[in-house]
Amino acid sequence: MLIAAIGCGTQGPERPRDVRASAQGGEVAVSWNPASGATSYRVQLVDLDTQKPLSAAVTVHGTKATLRGAFSQSAGVWVDALPGGRAIGGVTAGAAGGTGASWQMFGPQDFRDGVLQASFPQLSDGERLGVLLVNAGGPDQASAQVEVSGVSPDQAPSPQRGALIASSPHHPRSLHAPEPEITGAAAAAPEAAAPDAHRAFCVVPGMDFSRHLRKPATRVALTAHGAIYVDDEDLSHYEAPFVDALAKAYEERVWPSDTAAFGAPTDVDQNGRILILLTHELGAHLSGGWLIGYFGNSDLLRARDTSADCSSGGSNHAEIVYLNDVQNGAANGYSAQELSASVYPATLAHEIQHLMNLGHRCVEQRCTGAEDTWINEALSKVAEDLAGYGWNGALGRSEGAAYLSRSEGDLRGYDGRSLTRWEGDPIGNYQGAHSFLRFFADRLGPQLATAVANGAGGRDSLEDAIGRPLSRAMAEWATALLVSNEPGAAFSYSGSAWSPFHQRLRRLDARAPGAVSLRTDGIAAFLSGAGANAAARVTVRSGEATPPSVVVLRVPAAL
Repeated sequence: MLIAAIGCGTQGPERPRDVRASAQGGEVAVSWNPASGATSYRVQLVDLDTQKPLSAAVTVHGTKATLRGAFSQSAGVWVDALPGGRAIGGVTAGAAGGTGASWQMFGPQDFRDGVLQASFPQLSDGERLGVLLVNAGGPDQASAQVEVSGVSPDQAPSPQRGALIASSPHHPRSLHAPEPEITGAAAAAPEAAAPDAHRAFCVVPGMDFSRHLRKPATRVALTAHGAIYVDDEDLSHYEAPFVDALAKAYEERVWPSDTAAFGAPTDVDQNGRILILLTHELGAHLSGGWLIGYFGNSDLLRARDTSADCSSGGSNHAEIVYLNDVQNGAANGYSAQELSASVYPATLAHEIQHLMNLGHRCVEQRCTGAEDTWINEALSKVAEDLAGYGWNGALGRSEGAAYLSRSEGDLRGYDGRSLTRWEGDPIGNYQGAHSFLRFFADRLGPQLATAVANGAGGRDSLEDAIGRPLSRAMAEWATALLVSNEPGAAFSYSGSAWSPFHQRLRRLDARAPGAVSLRTDGIAAFLSGAGANAAARVTVRSGEATPPSVVVLRVPAAL
């Protein structure tokens, strides 16, 4: 039920694809798929964390190269097409069983006849092995089998469910408009419209974008950067303290954080403000939850609909965000104070990012394709954090904690959804994308969100911003989900409001070694029994043409 902002119109230079780099003794074997038009390639070992070279560059005319170097936690490669763009790869531990290091990643190319093994000469008493499967680009419902020998047969420790922040019974859904994509055409020209004290808007009833309703509304607040309207049928539901609190949160928290991260919005109605319309027409209930708010792309891209019944496309041709009525919020268990102080401001931060994203891509220039929904939604979830909502509050943290659960029933935790294939799940999709981008924003700073939003769009742009391929990025993220801020953790969340991750939220609900089914771009986590000062071995079996990437890490007994 979602559509992402439409992507930037300029295609980047052709770059190599599917870079594979594996350690083989003191060398790294690198291969890749060719870039159209390239006559040669420059290949170089790099440190993915510092983005600094680890070796001299070599130039080759084929699609393979061998570099002097070895596996390390931060080792990667750059492959530059000449002429063309750059592809990034991570160095994996190879097919020989690895080094026994505290963190190792193995790639699909490291499997032999569907089997991958990682050997450990000795695990200390009580030490465990964590095994993470990352099905980056693999088929949906891919099967795999994980075995760990040389450890006790006891089950992995149970997660500390008592550490979960108080869970909310609500299932909020913050959506934007599922309208047809508009590609390859210029947006409608700016058309002035003052934020009059009373005006009518075209509104979609209950997310049914096959029709629009003409709704008269009254302006209840005018701020430096916004105007708040209420559906005339709902005016009796609002008192001045509610409106004042919402206007204050918008001006003091939402507007400054969104514009600092994502730039100034467009101004297609030439009034210098974002409009906010509260109306019951969004509906009281939707798919087991309720629709808090949305942004519609046609409001930016299409000419204003002036028909009496909104039968000419339904565009208001304005920077506008729609919020549900306070009484529909009450029907879903929210107080007016909760709505004005946190739920609605967080939704504004979320939806205004979508508005800015689309405006920069498709109003300020022509656009030719759609930004990936999961990236767009990840940016909007981080926008909530930057405004002081999201994971900064108990409700947001409870949703993040729920994501750390394995899927069961209606709850789709970390192992139940694809990271990149959007199905609109409030936990498995929204919190998956949120936790992924939040992890890298913690490490690289809030400017990461700016870099991702301002890029050309899609996976290539994301990989450029975070400086590593998606498969490697997913491996680091999955590691942080499992052991963030634990002793010796290779990767950790560091945001002050949610760190240490497992104490503020909870530990990941890992399973004992065994069989698993993986979503495309999905993950699974296993925790072995305890070691006993003896050798141990991890064996992963996969019959898929593209096996999953595998992360193996030592987990201290203290976990």
